[in-house]
This record gives sequence, structure tokens and C-alpha cells, in this order.
Amino acid sequence: MTPPRLQKDRVFEALRATLRDELEAVGRGAAMARDEATSAESRPENQYDTRALEASYLAAGQGERLAAARALSGWAEVATARPTSRIEAGALARLDGPAGGQWVLFAPRGGLELAVDREKVTLISVSSPLGTALAGLGADDEVEVDSPTGVRRWSVDAVW
Repeated sequence: MTPPRLQKDRVFEALRATLRDELEAVGRGAAMARDEATSAESRPENQYDTRALEASYLAAGQGERLAAARALSGWAEVATARPTSRIEAGALARLDGPAGGQWVLFAPRGGLELAVDREKVTLISVSSPLGTALAGLGADDEVEVDSPTGVRRWSVDAVW
């Protein structure tokens, strides 16, 4: 039995709120990492001291994470909750797969999970293997996807 239909605009509201929180946290982490990398205390004491190098790697990684969060946040701000009948960026779908039914939102970046009206919604990247396999499919379509654990079958229950 398919759960009741989620309100797509509520999913986007939850995404925007989650991304605001993520941007704030990642921004703080990036600033702290940058400060550590440029701190006088990070200067090497000898040729084997790698604190400054490690701090610069951390700062670079945090900077990349911040850029990715900003890009997804920018997409979420301009993305609309317009209805669609095919899986594409911005589509909300109910999939049935190896672990049962699940709600997914197709976005430029995946990996986030949202709680919307007591339902879990997972962001899936449109460029991921699953996102690529499902692109363009509509309700009642099925696809098999190669995964590290073997071939998995997915069916599309509905697309909004």
C-alpha cells in the first residue's frame, strides 16, 4: 500500500530549511579550519611537523564542502514544486526497491535525508547510477540497476 501523497512544496520547504542549517554549520567549520591553517601555532617547528599541511588540507576540504552546499542551496531556492510526470531534477517520486517503498527527491546532489510529515525523503543525485537509470521514467516503469551488491530492481510507483 502506497502511503498518502506528500505535498511537494512541503518537501522543498524542508529541504531549504535543512540546507540553511547545513550552510551555517559548514560555514563555521570552514572558517575554523581556515583560521587553524593560517594560525601562527600551525607553523612547523621542524621539517617533520605536518600540522600546517594537515590544517590546509582540512581547510581545502571544508571549502569544497561549503561550495557544494551553496550550489545545492542555490538550486533549491530556484527549483519549483511544479508537477512532473517523469523523473528529472526536482521530481518527487515514490519508489519500490530492495528495501521496500521509499520517497525520493531527485536533485543535483544526493545524500541528504529529510523528515516531512513523518515520512523520510532521501535526496538522490540525478547523476548517480540510480538517478541516471531512473531518469525519464514515469509511474509504473521498472528498471534494473547494477550495484556493488548485485543487480537491484526498482519500480516507480508515482512521480510528482
